[in-house]
Order: sequence, then C-alpha cells, then structure tokens
Amino acid sequence: MHRYQPDTIARLRSDYVHEQQSRYRTAIADIEKRISGASGSEAVKLNKELDKLNYQADELITYEEKIHHLADTFLYRIGTGTGYKNYCSIHKKNCCCKVNRSSREFGNE
Repeated sequence: MHRYQPDTIARLRSDYVHEQQSRYRTAIADIEKRISGASGSEAVKLNKELDKLNYQADELITYEEKIHHLADTFLYRIGTGTGYKNYCSIHKKNCCCKVNRSSREFGNE
C-alpha cells in the first residue's frame, strides 16, 4: 500500500497488459504461418495451440477493458489517517463496481 499512486491501474494497463497483448498477437501470427506449412498431426497440434492462444488473447482483451474502465473512472485516494476511500468520478450512486460505499460503511464519519 505504501507504493500506491493514483496512476497505478493505468500504469499496469500500459506497462503490462498492452505488452502481453502484443506478445499474443506475435505468437498467433507465428503459429498461423507454421500451420500453413504443417500437415497431419503437427497441424492438429498447432491448431490446438492456436485455439489456446486465441482464448487467452480474448480473455486479456476482456480484462483490459475492465481495467481501462477503472483507470478512466476512478480516483483512488489512500490516506494514512482515514484509510481507503474510493471516489467514482462519473457515477457515484449507481457505480457498477460494488466498491462504491459511503464513508459510514468503512467506519469513518
């Protein structure tokens, strides 16, 4: 918690998620090239590997969309005296993240 900064989620997205997406795209392109030259059991094996990578890439896209939403809509502030507070900058009452609570729920008044 002591190293938390307001841009932590945005940095996670840009430094790690985008790089992993790039790795998946490169691996998928490589396997697609290898499939075109393969035959028989090698092609079946590569197709299974391609399916697995496509699934992981799709899952990462979904995750990226979620943290993109968090990075764009939330401002997190952690204070030493007050503890954790979450401020939703767009829709405080009807927030979809279930983290949006009043300070009374945290024991702060």
